[in-house]
Amino acid sequence: MGKKFYHASHFKHTLKKRSHNRYKRLEPLIKDDSLRILSHVKPTDSSLTKYWRFRKNLFSKIDSNGIYMTHELWFSVTPESIASFFANFVRACMPEAQVILDVFCGGGGNTIQFAKQFPKVYGVDFSLEHLYCTAQNAKVYEVDDRIWLKYGPWEKICHEKYLEDIKVDCIFASPPWGGPNYLKKDIYDLETNLQPMGITKLLESMLKISKNIILFLPRNSDLTQLANVTRKLLGRDAKCRVLYVKENGHLKGIVAIWGDALVSYESGPEATTEKDKSCDEQDEPVQKETIPASFYDMDG
Repeated sequence: MGKKFYHASHFKHTLKKRSHNRYKRLEPLIKDDSLRILSHVKPTDSSLTKYWRFRKNLFSKIDSNGIYMTHELWFSVTPESIASFFANFVRACMPEAQVILDVFCGGGGNTIQFAKQFPKVYGVDFSLEHLYCTAQNAKVYEVDDRIWLKYGPWEKICHEKYLEDIKVDCIFASPPWGGPNYLKKDIYDLETNLQPMGITKLLESMLKISKNIILFLPRNSDLTQLANVTRKLLGRDAKCRVLYVKENGHLKGIVAIWGDALVSYESGPEATTEKDKSCDEQDEPVQKETIPASFYDMDG
């Protein structure tokens, strides 16, 4: 399997050895170290200022000046407390799990937290720069020895037979939402706006690899589409559970969950506030379909 993935501990060396052309694309960024974040230096792009102010929410170790991010990662990395919750949730639901696949791993926010809980984590991304950031960031958290990285588009990688041989216990994905503009929509269409493919094709591609799937999606996602795709791909009696995730009093997104071990798990009372209400009973836009849902507030 090592020939298919790059080990995070030796990412630069292995990339240079196996794919010189890809390494040449990264070489200027590696030489000038332009992706390294100096925590005390405000980004020159003023649009990133609001993310920089809360930089410690993204990576608690950002003051080490060893964290790496691209422009895009400032607004797409999962905040550490949320990523930690995801990892702990999967560990609680699946205590015997060994292997996690993080699709669209970005700068490694989720990958790193999963690697703190599980012995082997695979990360996939279509950006060499993001994979480089993940490898560097994993070293800061001292979990690079547990992470393997794959470069390429998910729509192609999902068809590779070797993924079935890995025996993935759970797939996690935070697919690109299309940037901050997703908030301009009243209801986010998961078929037309989700990248690089709609929710039906995305879920279908993942179900071939594991029945346990977690998707981190926009807070204004169309719940009717989640209900419909669940029935279409898994049958009328299949279940999808939704968690609403809050941080600092703000709703950050929803988590759509499939797989008996994940859906049927009951967390303790400290984990949720307004538990198991149907979607039309919550303080969110009313939508037709109801899905079992919970709130998880990072502030307790």
